[in-house]
Amino acid sequence: MAWLMIQTLIFVLVHAVPGGPAAALAGDFATAETQAAVRRSFALDQPLAIQYVSFLTRMAQGDWGTSYFFRRPVLELIGERLLPTATLMLGSLVLALVIGRAIGLLAARLPRGGTVVGASAAVAYALPIFWVGQLLVLGLGLELRWFPLSGVSDPRQDLSGWRAARDIGWHAVLPLLTLTVQQAGYFTIITYSKARLEIVKGYVLAARLRGIRERHVLWTHVSRNVGPQLATAALSRVGMLFTGAVLVETLFAWPGLGRLLSASILNRDHPVLLGVFALITVTVILCSALADVVQAWLDPRIAAEYRQ
Repeated sequence: MAWLMIQTLIFVLVHAVPGGPAAALAGDFATAETQAAVRRSFALDQPLAIQYVSFLTRMAQGDWGTSYFFRRPVLELIGERLLPTATLMLGSLVLALVIGRAIGLLAARLPRGGTVVGASAAVAYALPIFWVGQLLVLGLGLELRWFPLSGVSDPRQDLSGWRAARDIGWHAVLPLLTLTVQQAGYFTIITYSKARLEIVKGYVLAARLRGIRERHVLWTHVSRNVGPQLATAALSRVGMLFTGAVLVETLFAWPGLGRLLSASILNRDHPVLLGVFALITVTVILCSALADVVQAWLDPRIAAEYRQ
């Protein structure tokens, strides 16, 4: 039901944008007769309610339509670009979790660590992704020439095997760092806040009295209790990662869903827009549901509350 409501809202908003696919396909200088012919050829002259019912019927049957601009099935276009986006998003999420968890736990041990770490993490979280990407391009790409600026591989070389994988990884460094900075700041704040609450509890004091090393107490006992909240926060960030992927893939010409979405917006390609938004909606809903399951699995106390 939630997916249907969101998809209905997206359908209405997409079709409410001025211009429409006919103007984009026919060109800026096309006559009214030409635009009318284009609308008829794509069944865009029908009432919006009929178009909506047709859209839902076809999607329920597994037919997500054909792109107006690319003239290819929407599912085929999405399938080609799903892996690059998933690789970028998952890599960024894992890297941000590792960095945020480590910095947050280390700062929780320091008496004055919260002020510095909290301020730094808040600044990182507030930085616009596109601006961070521009800085990395100027610094690491143009000035130092450490990493390539765009694309997923070097088209001038015919690489295979390990060399091809290394080339792809080298091209992915700047997009990955750009998408990671904001997420790492967010996870640092979450980890530090939760760790400061856990570090003063009785089980931590008991572990210290038993002579357990402070490092072991922090990275085993405290970290274990921070885990459920951190996992939930990570799954809840999937929607924001999709938003960031659109900007990052556009900036670095990364051939993923974000770049496909931005191109479809410019070309008013409604079938592709609706297909990508449908996938994003399903993914966000599933991750939200999975967050509750993972949190209950990691923290037995939450599972006990559900059973009561």
